[in-house]
Amino acid sequence: MNSSRPAVIAVASGKGGTGKTTVAAHLAFASAQDRKTLLVDLDVEAPDALGYFPQAKPVGGATSVRIAVPQLLEGQCTGCGRCASSCRFGAILCLGGVVTIDGKICKGCGLCVSACPSAALDEAEIEVGNTAEYSTDALIVLEGRTKVGDIRSTAVIEETKTRAREIDVELQIRDCPPGVSCPATHAIEGADYLVLVAEPTEFSIHDLGAALSLARDGGIPVGVVVNKDGFGKADVARFCRERGAQIIGRLAFSRERAEAGAAAALWTGDAAFMAQMTSLLEHALSEARTMKVAP
Repeated sequence: MNSSRPAVIAVASGKGGTGKTTVAAHLAFASAQDRKTLLVDLDVEAPDALGYFPQAKPVGGATSVRIAVPQLLEGQCTGCGRCASSCRFGAILCLGGVVTIDGKICKGCGLCVSACPSAALDEAEIEVGNTAEYSTDALIVLEGRTKVGDIRSTAVIEETKTRAREIDVELQIRDCPPGVSCPATHAIEGADYLVLVAEPTEFSIHDLGAALSLARDGGIPVGVVVNKDGFGKADVARFCRERGAQIIGRLAFSRERAEAGAAAALWTGDAAFMAQMTSLLEHALSEARTMKVAP
């Protein structure tokens, strides 16, 4: 790994509603007190990390995320069906020698174009989302946002990651989509350390197991934060021991914290909580630095 690039800490969860974005926003805030920090919102179907920083000002305008989708040149098509056979997403059908393209589910990989022996496919760019940068006095926030109704969130995630690499910072913190589907996989890829946020509920534990497997399949070191500790009775500690996962923090449940989180308000006045977040940050950063210098 290139040790000159910033460390990347990803924050994710097996399910939605665990407080993942709350943790990511507070880690970014804590980091920004001592170093130049970038908070990257990769939960592009419902980005909300910016809400924790209402004072942030836009830096320039939004940048469009575009992909190239195939267009059929009917006069050149022989109906061989090779384009349909090459499409991994079912966006192209060839029935009775007639080719039909569904541009709404095409991912823009270009395989069909290269597979066509008669050059019967052209490409046209379409917008699938955008990225936008915001800044506070100490923190930069980069948001990816998928166009309403579009399913190509992975294209927006990858473009947002590319733009994030162009911003000069010391630490990058990613707020990733929940779950273990393609968007989550793309979002955590390339991270040096992954913080998984879980609740003490059986539902959360079930999905935590899938998220741990995803991280390990990707070779990313991981630590678990138990949020809303005391809210449920599920034994997260036992589950983590059985899976060989480390719990790196427990954030106690309180109604005041829950109300603040629902309002996207930073808990900077909660000294105990902020001390926990600083401790979590230093642990994650230490692990991330170790990963960066590993051969």
